Amino acid sequence: MRAKTIQIPTYRELYNQAPEVIKMIIDESKNTLQSKNWHPEGPVDIHMKIVYNRARKSGDLNMAIAAFFHDLGKVETTRFISGKWTARGHENVSSRLVERYRSWIEDLGADFDVVYYIVAKHMKVKHIHEMRPSKREAFRKEKYFDLVNKFSDFDDMQKDYSNDIE
Repeated sequence: MRAKTIQIPTYRELYNQAPEVIKMIIDESKNTLQSKNWHPEGPVDIHMKIVYNRARKSGDLNMAIAAFFHDLGKVETTRFISGKWTARGHENVSSRLVERYRSWIEDLGADFDVVYYIVAKHMKVKHIHEMRPSKREAFRKEKYFDLVNKFSDFDDMQKDYSNDIE
């Protein structure tokens, strides 16, 4: 289900409205580094702002709220292993935060089920080409697959992001 097109707050406005725990995680994300191969933009906080701004431009509140939450889990999961930064499983932590703040998400006017799905599956869709054909086909038939696939475009830092920095 798509959210109604409404005035979506700026990243700063949403941050100011956010529960204190979310603000603390976002503040910590300024010091959370990422692989320069996938994230030339720098730390997680910059990435989240870019993805949020892209999603906001779509006019879809669900996409914007998913963008706000999608990488919060990197603060907890990021490690420097074998000479590179990794945040394996961050989508699980991020989706638990979506569950924890369900009422806030719904109070904003977003559809919890859509936001949760996008946050939980945003890494899976990036690896769809690695799946067995039967798994790939089943994934593509899921109710919100098209939305998470669209979200993947917002999350792609190989595309020019210079117009999406706040």
